[in-house]
Amino acid sequence: MILLAAVLVGLAATVLTPGRAVRRLPAPSPLVPVEHGRQWLLWLAGAGAGLGCGVLLGGLAGLVLGAVVAATSIRLLRRFAASDAAASREALAVQAPEVAELLAACLAAGAGLEPAAAAVAAAVQPPAAGLLSSAVAHLRLGAPPEQALAEIAATAELAPISRAISRSLDSGAPLVKSLTLCAEELRNTRRSALQTKARQVAVRTVGPLGLCFLPAFLMLGVVPLVAGLLQRSLTGIGP
Repeated sequence: MILLAAVLVGLAATVLTPGRAVRRLPAPSPLVPVEHGRQWLLWLAGAGAGLGCGVLLGGLAGLVLGAVVAATSIRLLRRFAASDAAASREALAVQAPEVAELLAACLAAGAGLEPAAAAVAAAVQPPAAGLLSSAVAHLRLGAPPEQALAEIAATAELAPISRAISRSLDSGAPLVKSLTLCAEELRNTRRSALQTKARQVAVRTVGPLGLCFLPAFLMLGVVPLVAGLLQRSLTGIGP
């Protein structure tokens, strides 16, 4: 039973990795919900772990510990999925300007949208490669660009690329120029986000640094002053 519980937890952890579970990235939140199709696996793994511990101990203690282990396993797996989704979002934010520039370069060389997307999908790393490959597959099946790019439009990091392509196709504006401007905007957005994170880190480190310097300040500044005042007071009171 313990072996079965371990296998279930390991299977859930494997399925909830970024390359498999996170196809459509959810909105940022402390606990990102797992896909509905794999929700049952998460609950099954937690229940299996709790059941294994409960059977091992038996009695009331086993029942209580099994419930605790099941709840803890489910929560840990949810956090694992949340960290995977956050890592995928971060990777997409880094890849987005590069994807836009590569698409613009391929289109400027005379390639169509489908060959350009296929070439870029082969050149970049996951997770952007998987999203582009899915769009290429839809285009090859004859889907309109809006439908083929729906999965890309559903990701906040690559959505500007999808919007730029759709606007260009609707208005007849040069697609290369639209994607070039989109890449520049994505790079500026990324730079602003990094600057904001850097400022947040600077603010958050003030408290810990203050706590680190506080003992030294007390020992070098306050304690000698208090000791000197006490010595003067005791000397003045003495016979």
